Amino acid sequence: MNYHPFILLFLVSVTNLEVGFSKTHHSNVTCSENDQKALTEFKNGLIDDSNRLSSWTGQNCCKWDGVFCDEKTGNVVKLDLSYKNYFLDGEIPQRVLDNHMKNFLGGIQIPPFFGLLKTLRFLNLSCAGFGGYIPHNLGNLSRLEHLYLGGCYGSVIGPGNDFKVDSFSWISKLSSLKSIDLSELAIEDTKDLWSSINMLPSLLSLNLEGCNLNTLPSFALVNFTSLSSLNIRDNGIGMNSENSSIVPPWFSNLTSLMNLDLGQNNFNGPTNIFEELSSLRVLDVSSNGFGDSLLSSLSKLNNLVYLDLLGNDIHLSNLHFLRNLTSLSVLKLRYNELKGPILEALTSIFCRLSVLDLSDNEITGLLPKFIRDPSSCLENRLKELYIGNTKFSDFFPEGMSMHKNLEVIDSTNSLLYGEIPSSIGRLSNLRFLRIANNKLNGSIPLSIGQLSNLEELDISRNLFTGIVSELHFAELSKLKKLHISKNLVLNVSSNWYPPFQLKEIGMASVKVGPNFPQWLHKQSILDTLVMSDANITDMIPNWLSNVTLFMTTLDLSANKLVGGINVLCDAQLLNSIDLSKNLLSGRIPSCLSNLEELRSLNLADNSLEGDIPSSLGDLSLRFLHLQKNNLQGKIPLSLQNLTSLQRLDLGENKLKDVFPAWIGEKLQSLELLRLNSNQLYGVIPSELCQISSLCWLNLAGNNLYGTIPRCFGDFSCMSSGTMYAPGEVFGQRVESFMKGIPLEYVGEQILLLRILDLSENKLAGRIPEELTKLVDLQYLNLSRNNLNGSIPKKLGDLKQLESLDLSHNKLSGSIPQSLASLNYLSYMNLSYNDFSGPIPTGNQLQSLDDQSFYVGNPRLCGKLIKKSCNGNEQTPQDDHQDHDEEHNSYELWFYAGIGPGFCVGFLGVLFTLYKSRNRCVMRAFQCLTRCI
Repeated sequence: MNYHPFILLFLVSVTNLEVGFSKTHHSNVTCSENDQKALTEFKNGLIDDSNRLSSWTGQNCCKWDGVFCDEKTGNVVKLDLSYKNYFLDGEIPQRVLDNHMKNFLGGIQIPPFFGLLKTLRFLNLSCAGFGGYIPHNLGNLSRLEHLYLGGCYGSVIGPGNDFKVDSFSWISKLSSLKSIDLSELAIEDTKDLWSSINMLPSLLSLNLEGCNLNTLPSFALVNFTSLSSLNIRDNGIGMNSENSSIVPPWFSNLTSLMNLDLGQNNFNGPTNIFEELSSLRVLDVSSNGFGDSLLSSLSKLNNLVYLDLLGNDIHLSNLHFLRNLTSLSVLKLRYNELKGPILEALTSIFCRLSVLDLSDNEITGLLPKFIRDPSSCLENRLKELYIGNTKFSDFFPEGMSMHKNLEVIDSTNSLLYGEIPSSIGRLSNLRFLRIANNKLNGSIPLSIGQLSNLEELDISRNLFTGIVSELHFAELSKLKKLHISKNLVLNVSSNWYPPFQLKEIGMASVKVGPNFPQWLHKQSILDTLVMSDANITDMIPNWLSNVTLFMTTLDLSANKLVGGINVLCDAQLLNSIDLSKNLLSGRIPSCLSNLEELRSLNLADNSLEGDIPSSLGDLSLRFLHLQKNNLQGKIPLSLQNLTSLQRLDLGENKLKDVFPAWIGEKLQSLELLRLNSNQLYGVIPSELCQISSLCWLNLAGNNLYGTIPRCFGDFSCMSSGTMYAPGEVFGQRVESFMKGIPLEYVGEQILLLRILDLSENKLAGRIPEELTKLVDLQYLNLSRNNLNGSIPKKLGDLKQLESLDLSHNKLSGSIPQSLASLNYLSYMNLSYNDFSGPIPTGNQLQSLDDQSFYVGNPRLCGKLIKKSCNGNEQTPQDDHQDHDEEHNSYELWFYAGIGPGFCVGFLGVLFTLYKSRNRCVMRAFQCLTRCI
């Protein structure tokens, strides 16, 4: 795979250390009495519920895990308490990880006695879960060569450390120190740090990743010139100033550097400093701002093997500077300014690579020749190819199978088309095949089943058809992730025993049913199961509780599942459940409160009944979707405990309750609130305005009265362009009746919408002027209320408005001309009010030529409804005749025919609506009755 370059370095260095120490780990040497006593006291002072130190028994500490002794003296020379040291190879259940992360060491301070182990040469406390201040007496370890106090590099394995630092002066005393890892420590006084490090002439490796350094010092003289590895990644250097930062001049003195990581900062130069670093083998400058000038400087680094240029505004035309890098093996160019077709002149560079990443660029045209035809290269080294999120438009090449060393193919979200050639089965080393969301078609070749090293197969969201059988998985014993979707049929025998144990299954819109697939019963390490729209007509089997024991994500939506859902109450690690759009019945079980890790629950569009269980308030939900069921009773007061809730959808049920003011007081993280089509009553409480993050509010179809709160203009999400993205959208599906039709929004679409719907209530009073501050609002529906007064003249300030419905109110006055400036408006209904005067013309309003949008306003006039405005505006028939007599004659005929004409025309509309079974039919009958 694609390993972090510094992990490679540490693997080499630590491996060398292990060779030196491992022979003493299980030897017959006896540890010294002082070290034995000190380590025993340390263990006795811990609360080790997870038994991390279970091997620390007996009198000889040299045989304890993580403890290494000198063969001759018995002194402890290496102490490795890092979190990773306490796991064996194999799958680690998430629950076990959680328990370890919560229990081990518990944030205690590093015991001061560590400073007494003066013979210690290796101390590794990274990921151990220590806390408090780092003791200064670690400076007494004069023989210490390797000190690791850092974090876990974003890994879920390990709780990390929570150190506080009041001084780094003790580091300067460790004159033998060769490597030090302080990653992920929040360092505030960097001056003390760098002055101490500058007194370590033997230092070879320095890791300060993620330490919030912000700036680098300006050394007049650098003493650590022997440094071979420097990692200052992810420190935000240069990001707090108006101008990006420069690489300090003293870098040019680090001529022994072999590994340099400057990633995720804001450096932009000077680039000529890199010319002095002739020993560099690994260089990561990702997510900076160096630009094309960097390439010419790098052209002299003949030893460079690994180069990561992600996100540096590199252009395709300047890649030729890399031709001299004859040792280059890994080249990452993701998120740059690579546009247009790949030039054949770059073939000489690409042919030498084992890893090439061109993803997330605007590259067009055919795939590079060396990919389509590897015989064009003298050597065939390619192991990993990343071309996802590009615009390559080409057949999936037959020649791909000639890359005999290939381990990774990732062309996700590209424009590849045609069939997968059966020759793909020749790629015996292939471990990851990700070709999702392209335009590939045809059937899935059986030869995929011969890829015995395959760990991940993602062919979802293409145009494949046909049957997927057991033969497609014949040799895939190492497969961990399987994603296929749409138009395919999974046809396996009822007693099929898969050769794999999967962690992820994605089979959306694949015909798996009608029975619940029995082969799932054999999967014991599942983390994610997505079988939405899988044609399953069955009950949820009891054995699914065993399959979901360690699972975090379950999506069985859009099937025809029947019965209840009590079986899920034992799946205590589930994080997300989506069972929407099924035929589930009965009550929502109170035992769902057992699912302590649950963050998203979607049971929408079923036949569930009874009260909403108050026990749901015991969870830590972020998303709760219960809409379109038969739920009754009140909204449980316990839901006010869900203070992290971002989306609450209880719409289209039978809930009967006074509108709860506590929603605004307690649920202030809400982005979406849908309580529409229930039996809620009372006034809309002003407390609702406290939810500034609210982007989507739908209270339609209730019995709410009073006025629209003026403070609705304070919804900052609807007025400031702020994106309140929750970081996940799995299992999110919301329906809204907008633009006159029901529309469904899925996943990331929800994050982009700004909706306010108060229709079909008993609201009175004027439309608050404050609503015109919601300049990002896209859908506004206030129809079927008792609103009066005029339309606010500044309503035209809502420039993003796409749908406006003010129909069936008691509004009066003129229609503001400002509405003509709404360029995105595609639906507007002002019917059945008491508007008067001319209908505004111009811009987008010209396309809204449906007369029904204005019907029921007898005092309106204008060309659209073919009614002149007091003789000041001529209808099309008057363009050729301007005589009063003819005008009056036309007007009489117009009024005589408008009633029957409207009815006849409306019958045609009604017939169309009837054919589509739209819910507007009943409204149409009402309108027709009024018309007749």
